[in-house]
Amino acid sequence: MSNGSPFPGARVVRRLVALGLIAACVGCVPRPADTYRRAPVILISIDTLRADHLGAYGYRLGHTPILDDFGRRGVVFESVYSHCPLTLPAHASLLTGLLPPHHGVRDNAGFVLAEAHRTLAARFHAAGYRTGGAVSSYVLRAGTGIGRGFDAYDDALDVPADAESMGAAQRDGSAAVESLAAWIESQGDAPVFAFLHLYEPHWPYAPPEAYRNPTRPYDGDVAYADALVGRFLARLGTRGVQDRAIVAVTADHGEGLGDHGEEEHGLLLYREALHVPLLLRLPGGAHAGARVAGTAAQVDIAATLLDLAGLPADRMDGASLVPVLAGRPLAPRDVYSETLYPRLHFGWSDLYSLTADRFRFILAPRPELYDLREDPHESNNRASSDSPVAEAMKASVLGRKGSIDVRPEAVSRETEEKLAALGYVAGGSAVGPGVDLPNPRDKIGVYQELRQALASRRDGRDDEALAHLENVTRDSPRALEGWEALGLTFVRLGRARDARAAFERASALDATRPEPHLALATLEAMAGQTDAAWRHAEAAARREPGRAYEFLAQLALGQGRLDAAAALAKRSLEADGRQPMSHFVLGVVAQSRGRFAEALEAFRSAQGAALRRKGSHIRSLHASMGDCLARLGREAEAEREFLAETEGDPASRDGRTGLAMLYRSQGRDAEARQVVLGLISDPSRATADNYWTVVRTLTILGDGESAQRLKTEARSRFPSDPRFLAGSRAS
Repeated sequence: MSNGSPFPGARVVRRLVALGLIAACVGCVPRPADTYRRAPVILISIDTLRADHLGAYGYRLGHTPILDDFGRRGVVFESVYSHCPLTLPAHASLLTGLLPPHHGVRDNAGFVLAEAHRTLAARFHAAGYRTGGAVSSYVLRAGTGIGRGFDAYDDALDVPADAESMGAAQRDGSAAVESLAAWIESQGDAPVFAFLHLYEPHWPYAPPEAYRNPTRPYDGDVAYADALVGRFLARLGTRGVQDRAIVAVTADHGEGLGDHGEEEHGLLLYREALHVPLLLRLPGGAHAGARVAGTAAQVDIAATLLDLAGLPADRMDGASLVPVLAGRPLAPRDVYSETLYPRLHFGWSDLYSLTADRFRFILAPRPELYDLREDPHESNNRASSDSPVAEAMKASVLGRKGSIDVRPEAVSRETEEKLAALGYVAGGSAVGPGVDLPNPRDKIGVYQELRQALASRRDGRDDEALAHLENVTRDSPRALEGWEALGLTFVRLGRARDARAAFERASALDATRPEPHLALATLEAMAGQTDAAWRHAEAAARREPGRAYEFLAQLALGQGRLDAAAALAKRSLEADGRQPMSHFVLGVVAQSRGRFAEALEAFRSAQGAALRRKGSHIRSLHASMGDCLARLGREAEAEREFLAETEGDPASRDGRTGLAMLYRSQGRDAEARQVVLGLISDPSRATADNYWTVVRTLTILGDGESAQRLKTEARSRFPSDPRFLAGSRAS
């Protein structure tokens, strides 16, 4: 595969060649005779690193001594461009040498790299190399296909079960450094291909105190990434690996930093988001101090590493950069980039760009053309004044971008929460091709307001979030994530009718998306509309069977349909074994049928699944385990579970009555009375239901006198409740 698709029409090709936008023959160079066969090959990717924030690229306000020295001792490629300002698609290009339309990964969520696309790891593995990788972000977990071909791929985040969602989505780069360095050391003299991914300096910029920069927080995170690279290289140096290795340092994409309104990345395609560093060190310091000025592409990196190792780089969009090391000029070429993020998440226009040595073109609802020689900061749009150039570059983009009629696969709520914690909107917006959509640059303010709304929701500032979300959905009615967040905010504010309307709007945008259906199922169940709840849950089951069948299992259990509840819980766990309430339902069914050992095992599974899911709590779980343990004669363990229930929820009726009955069976009557009276000792817990539970339990405990006294007291407090009338019985 050559770099990109052929341009439509020979006349356009001749014009682009004449303009210097493409080479007459990209990649038509002989293979170098001097290769570094069997040398260690190490690829370091620093997430979100702008090239122009390194000293090696002329920046003077930061602190990157390691990378700057690395550049002086190696080769600096001055103009390398990413193909997408998103972590997963960009890394898919970096590791396969393919453009996004060819590898098919068009966003961080809902896409998996297909097995047909060989990664660098797979190619090196096939050539007899041992392959190891360590990554620092959930975005690059092995399940995305990025880990394919590695003998060892460390994507474990190793965070406690109660960690905040940010901690569950990324880890300090020092853990990845230690993991990969140790793996390399364990391989002895065997040839290795190693991939290190550092998530610094991705937002939020929070390096250790020694690296923080209050005025330029991004630069502080860059400084920490620089130190981590130094730590890694030092480990390699102690074993002599660094001197004999091919080491490349690059980035997946850059960062907006407000240059064109966007603070972070993903939405726009300006130079600050696409221009990435490429620093290359060769064994023995060959070609140290060289600088390559021409434009190169991210997909060229894979082809270059393979070429240096003497391996074929067939079926790639990239071309090897090795010929320039032999003194040949870098052939003029252009670099294709894209972002479908605005379309997939907000219903705004997708964007495409082409970068050549002199010109940058952005295909948007208002096309943009910039002359980088005169306007490197892209402030003067020349699309109208240089229309022949703009039209030629537009034709090139249209010939490469492929189909945009893509529909991401459904992702779990857990995945969405982790991506949101990293600053990515994860909800989709179904917009087919051929629709006139807003220009993302015009929507930067709306995008920032949505980000602020989601942050306000996470911090519990629901009224503030509501105001922002109403503005967002009013401005951008196709922003599915906005409608979903609005619905969730209404739920937390107790406005069920408004929540239902918001989720119905979200469902109308994408009827196949499970989240609105699951939310509507819950709202309908709360309103007693079980048939409607059932229909919505079944609709969600088409794309999210684990959670949908879990909901249906609970619904069936509430209706007393034990066989149906068990069957649905099993279907849920077959789809996703991490569903805590499905385990709990199976436990309740077994418990109701006297199979207490089986029930206890299911409850333990529910407990484990709940601990792994942040914010998950199962009411009466400990009480249920306590009941099973008591019936199995394991009274000391039962007491601990009942106490755990009441400590976690002092108003737990199941916990207090279960503990009271346990104490009664042990002859500890005074403690039994004290435990059950705790249900109404606090005025905030003195409800009619709790009074009735205490009256009934005291009656069972044989303390009819106290039960009658409390019944009389409750009658005066709740005169309209028929349970406390003189003739009623506490049974």
